[in-house]
Amino acid sequence: MATVKLARTTSCNRAIAYAEKRAVEKDGLNCEITNAKQEMTTVRELYAKNDKTQAHLCIQSFSPEESQKLGAKKINQLGIELAEKMAPNHQVAVYTHADKDHIHNHIVINSVNLETGEKYHHNNDFERVAKIHDELLREHKLEVVKKQAVERRTMAERQLSQKGTVPWKDTIRQEIDSLMRDASVSSYKAFRECLKEKGIKVHDRGKNVTYELLEGNKRVRGAKLGADYEKDVIKNELDRREKARKLEPNEERYDKFKERLADGQPEDRTDRPDRRAISDRARLAELRHERELTDESRLAERNLSDVKPTIPKTIDFGPKL
Repeated sequence: MATVKLARTTSCNRAIAYAEKRAVEKDGLNCEITNAKQEMTTVRELYAKNDKTQAHLCIQSFSPEESQKLGAKKINQLGIELAEKMAPNHQVAVYTHADKDHIHNHIVINSVNLETGEKYHHNNDFERVAKIHDELLREHKLEVVKKQAVERRTMAERQLSQKGTVPWKDTIRQEIDSLMRDASVSSYKAFRECLKEKGIKVHDRGKNVTYELLEGNKRVRGAKLGADYEKDVIKNELDRREKARKLEPNEERYDKFKERLADGQPEDRTDRPDRRAISDRARLAELRHERELTDESRLAERNLSDVKPTIPKTIDFGPKL
C-alpha cells in the first residue's frame, strides 16, 4: 500500500537541497533535474511570484513489501506519473529515498504554472490528490489503502462487545451507517427525520451534534462516536448527494411536458390548479403599472411643492459712464 502527504514551503531551494542529498534516484518534469533550482527560480522571477509559497511538497511512501517488489527506479517513475496528473504545466523534481525499509518519493512542485503564470491552487487539495493517487495505483495493479470508519470506543464498550452485548452507542452507529448507505437520503433534514423514526433524536449545537437514544434517554456527541459521525462529515456528504440529485433529469416532469406537446398545448403551460389565467395576469400587471405611475406622479407633485422659486438679485455695475 502507498500513501501520500502534502505540505508547502516558502523556500523551494531548501526543499530541493534536503531531498536531493539522500536521493538514490531522481528525475524532473518540465525541467532538467540537475538544474532544477535555477530553472524554477527563473520561472518564479519571470512572473514576479517569488515570494510567500514557492513550492508544494508531496511525500509518496510505499510499504516495505511493495518497496522490495518495485525497487527505487520504478517508484521514482510512479512519482513522475503522479506529478503529471497532480500538477500539469508545472516544473516538478522527484527524489527517491531508500534509507528506510519503505522507499518514498519527495516530490517538489514549483508554485508557478508555466503557461498561465498563476500559482498552484492548494486549498483543500488532499482529497483531490488522494483520488488521483488511488487511480494511479489501480492502473499499476497496486493495492489501494481502504478508508475505514474511525470509531472511538471506551473500555466499557470494549468489555461489553467481548461479552457479546451490543453497546447502546453501537446501536446509534449502526443506525447512522444504515442511513448513510441509503442513497435516497440526500438531505440533512431527511437524515434527522429518519433517525427520529428509529428512536434517535439529533440535537444540533452549532458545528457539533449530539445523538440521543430515546430509549433510556442516553446522549452522546458525534465526536465521541468517531470522525465519521461528526456533523460536518455527514452534512457535507448529504449536501453533495442533494446537489447531484438536482442535476439529474426529472423524468416525471419531462413526460408531462411531452404529453402537453402531443395534445397541442403551449410549452409554457403548467398543471397548477391555482395558476391564474393569462388574461387575469395581464390585467393585474396593468393595474400594478397604473398604480406605480400614480405613485410617481404624487411623489413628483409633493417634491415640486417643497421647492421655492429663486429670484435672481439685481447686479449693481456702478454709475453709468
